[in-house]
Amino acid sequence: MFDHKIDNSKLGIKRRKELTDEKPKHLNISIKTGVIGEKIWMGHTAFEPDAKSSARHHEHSDTVHYVLKGNGIFFYGENFGNSVELSEGDFIYIPPYHTYIYKNASSTKSLEIVTTMAPDYQVVNIGGNEEFEIPKDIKDGEGISIVRASDLNNLTNQTKNMPRKTAVQAPNLWIGRVTGEPSKDSGAHHHGEAETAGFIISGTTQILYGENYKTYEELNPGDFLRVPTFLPHIERNVSNVEPVEFLTARNPRNIVVNLK
Repeated sequence: MFDHKIDNSKLGIKRRKELTDEKPKHLNISIKTGVIGEKIWMGHTAFEPDAKSSARHHEHSDTVHYVLKGNGIFFYGENFGNSVELSEGDFIYIPPYHTYIYKNASSTKSLEIVTTMAPDYQVVNIGGNEEFEIPKDIKDGEGISIVRASDLNNLTNQTKNMPRKTAVQAPNLWIGRVTGEPSKDSGAHHHGEAETAGFIISGTTQILYGENYKTYEELNPGDFLRVPTFLPHIERNVSNVEPVEFLTARNPRNIVVNLK
């Protein structure tokens, strides 16, 4: 969908102030791209008060929505008869070809979500009364699931000084929430064949890479990051008192190779 050249020799950075709408606002919903990778996409979606999406699915892509701000209602299942309310810090996993509708639960406040798709960005809008059948090879797989902020597990703490909590591990997508401890760094590491997308929730972090890790980028809340496959780097919290919180997503899975 996107005409975008990818440089795998360096980090990909998209600052919050640089984000632009990919297309005209539709149904009072705006979508901004933060990361366009070879096998992952991540972006920011804003819902105005009472805004409601059309019925949709994401074709072959695994999709995860993370609630950054506000409260949303998610409709799914037969005739969209199932619903669940999502709050800040919650995740929703949408398998390929599963249909749903998303609505801002508030009539006065905005709803903001960070969306990740792998291997690429796909949105297919369907009519509310249109019949749609999930392909047979998809139907028997995992269904839609909700992971609350309180339910994240810490089985993926492969990097020192950076507690990493898993939210979703899908066939083409791992995503979790990571904390960078004050004045600490991760040590040198790379992510093997996994392409990584990230979003800074709070705090300020530096990502060091290149020869002797002398090149670095500083990231702040709202910034997006792409880390190419096999690129050695170090993540460093520049604050002595405040942690850094960020989302990390990878395709095909969560790979961390620590370097000496």
